[in-house]
Amino acid sequence: MKYRVLLNFLYSLVYIKRLFWWTGQRINKLFAKMFKGFWRVFAFIHYKIDYFFRRAGWSKDKIWWLKRDNLQIVLLLLLLLAALPQTKLFVRPESYVVGHESIAYNLLGQGEEYGLEELSPAPVELPQTVSPWRSGTVSNKTVLVKTDELINQELGTVVVGGLATTKPIIIPGALVAGSERRFIMEYAVAPGDSLSSIAYKFGISVETIMWENKLTAYSVIRPGDKLNIPPTTGIMHQIKKGDTLPKIAKLYNAKVEDIVKFNVLKESGTDLVVGEKIMIPNGVKVQVQYVSTPSKTSSVSRLVVPSASTQAKSASGFIWPSASRIITQYYGWLHHAIDIGGKMGTAIYAAKAGTVEVSQCGWNSGYGCYIIINHGNGVKTLYGHHSRLLVSVGDYVTTGQTIGLMGNTGKVRGPTGVHLHFEVRINGSLYNPLSYVR
Repeated sequence: MKYRVLLNFLYSLVYIKRLFWWTGQRINKLFAKMFKGFWRVFAFIHYKIDYFFRRAGWSKDKIWWLKRDNLQIVLLLLLLLAALPQTKLFVRPESYVVGHESIAYNLLGQGEEYGLEELSPAPVELPQTVSPWRSGTVSNKTVLVKTDELINQELGTVVVGGLATTKPIIIPGALVAGSERRFIMEYAVAPGDSLSSIAYKFGISVETIMWENKLTAYSVIRPGDKLNIPPTTGIMHQIKKGDTLPKIAKLYNAKVEDIVKFNVLKESGTDLVVGEKIMIPNGVKVQVQYVSTPSKTSSVSRLVVPSASTQAKSASGFIWPSASRIITQYYGWLHHAIDIGGKMGTAIYAAKAGTVEVSQCGWNSGYGCYIIINHGNGVKTLYGHHSRLLVSVGDYVTTGQTIGLMGNTGKVRGPTGVHLHFEVRINGSLYNPLSYVR
């Protein structure tokens, strides 16, 4: 019985095979009639191409790119190119996405996750003070605050009858809107801090912190160290007997009006108190070197300005902008300048004659104390991170004239950070300085 079942099963497979064969023949004839014209054209073209290759002596054995393995690689590359537009490399952002114009998006940047919560202000009932002479006494009466009035005020500062709804939280060292810090604050060095990052955090120069804390270029700060942070870029001065505002301003190369305005002093200086410390905005601690003279009298002190450069000009009319020739960072994709390392106080020269357009100290986007010279025809040069500036805005400088001293103001890195940041700008674009100086 079981053999009969197996035999019947085999017969059924044979009939199924015959059915598929009969159906396949009909389908094949149908497609042959449908694509008869196309096949003739394609076969003719294929024959002509094959005939051309054989007549030229080209064969698969002689031409490497006609081999099957190589053709498979070419086909794979074509498929990859066809699929590339569907990958993330070519995804186009939406023209408008809800929330892109919000403050949260601008603070967090693209790719960060953030939540949006809609606040609907409602009428708020607050207690009203009964008597102004008894602090803390309130009545059971309520005052209704209108919704539109509440919207136009900060929730942390809404007051009614002298009572605040919430106690303001102020971060140590932060400024309340409309105010300006006028005192020295103490800052504890955190892990990862550097003088540059601390200066950037408080919006002052590195030298300001160094002068106030008696630090040098070789000083090391460690987490937990306490630093005194002046209120602005400059230097603190302790009033001594005989000090006057013009004398103090001249001592630190500052302006009398800036000292008066920041410290809220009288223009006459009659309210100066001996022993009191005042802030000298944008003041500079002058480094004085002592040089001997052939006179029989004792040595006198005066500021020594390095002499001008005697280098020969390059073909473009520029000279090397420093007495040091050590390049610590070259022009690149992310650094459109060259950095020249050296010792503190190394002479900085005008690479070409021109008019001083900028000469100022401060953070200045990381340039620190920097100078920009306009050479005309859209050509300008920038010199950053000086310890001292020797020219002023509007001065005409000659090629090789000493315009400043090398330092480490602004955003600097390295053991000392002392270097010159030198840029060449032509019509607003940055070019490799090594193409112009030698």
